[in-house]
Amino acid sequence: MFTGCKSQPHEEVYVSDLYNIHCDSKSAKKLNQTIKSEYKGLMDSLDEAKELGYTLPDTKVSYDVYTHSNLLSIVIKEEVETDYPSYNVYHFDSKTKKRVSNKKLYKKYKISRKDMKAWAAQAFDQEYANEYFDNVKELRAQTMGLLPSNLDVFYHKGKLNILIPIATNYGSGTKMVLYRPNRKKSYKIEDSSTFDQMTLTLKNNKISLYYSGTDKTYKVHGCFNEYKQVHVYEIGPGVTYGFALTTNGLVEVIAIEDGLPIERVCIQGPLYGLDKVKSLRSGQALTENDHLIDLFEALRNQPFPSLEGTYRNGSVTLQIDENGLYTMQDLKNSHSGLLFSVGMEEDGFVYGYDDYNQQVLSYCKVMPLYGKLEIKNMLDHDKLELEYQYE
Repeated sequence: MFTGCKSQPHEEVYVSDLYNIHCDSKSAKKLNQTIKSEYKGLMDSLDEAKELGYTLPDTKVSYDVYTHSNLLSIVIKEEVETDYPSYNVYHFDSKTKKRVSNKKLYKKYKISRKDMKAWAAQAFDQEYANEYFDNVKELRAQTMGLLPSNLDVFYHKGKLNILIPIATNYGSGTKMVLYRPNRKKSYKIEDSSTFDQMTLTLKNNKISLYYSGTDKTYKVHGCFNEYKQVHVYEIGPGVTYGFALTTNGLVEVIAIEDGLPIERVCIQGPLYGLDKVKSLRSGQALTENDHLIDLFEALRNQPFPSLEGTYRNGSVTLQIDENGLYTMQDLKNSHSGLLFSVGMEEDGFVYGYDDYNQQVLSYCKVMPLYGKLEIKNMLDHDKLELEYQYE
């Protein structure tokens, strides 16, 4: 059904048509024309370069075709003088002879928005698990918070593939990662861990915390991976943390005592830079190489998001110093207090705040964007979008 021209290794080949769908239907002809139009500018540049006898360095376009039942997926990869390639994916149903949208594939394969958020977190963690950046947690939150609603997916050898834009410090700010999620849920794994008045429980891939001091059970938010063990331990004098071990060897952190006062317990994300871990015990992680890692030391070396700076919109000014002390002024009044990082949810960070004026302890969500803070539910404001002011 497809014809095309590809280059061999170390061979310069210029093509005027990437491929052609040989199918006598209006939809097929329209799809052929759509792709031809989208790549016309690049193809004209390649043809012109060939005629004038020069090459375009670091410029390459290639494609692959994948089949799954009646579905044909064309994945076009474009590399044009950039650090990261871009992709376009087009689907065609050989039975109905019509183009298929991503939206229809989500419905057919039962892919939800919640799945996509989880896969974005997993893809990011897989990409950066062994690396360390000062702003790695902000990049993770940006990856999930700015995730497009129309992600490209395709099947190859019976496995779902999804193209996910990952936030990065380089180039355009994102790079496309091909991720193959495991859709066989490990929900049969159950585990629990108790220390003093706190019990962490893993069941149906959900984590909960029971605190005997309030006789309440709290859902742990921000769980995006699949888990095989939970562990709660006093890692310092009077400081109790929770840890969750994923099926792919990451250790995620739960700042229990930051979340309990505001009744919002969240995972802070993985401990980056560790070797793969196979079990947790007595405040330590045992790696696949049988090395013991002290979790307290690993936690001390982790980056934490800093909101330090001055943020403004038309009527509100928010100042935050390096210790998390904040002052918020608006047309009606002013507030001051302390912000402390609780954890991460799918659209950003959760911060607890202690308001000195009103003596309230509550939380707000902060969605980090480039040069902006979008804050939900802080004091009298349901939603704030504040521009960072460089000083």
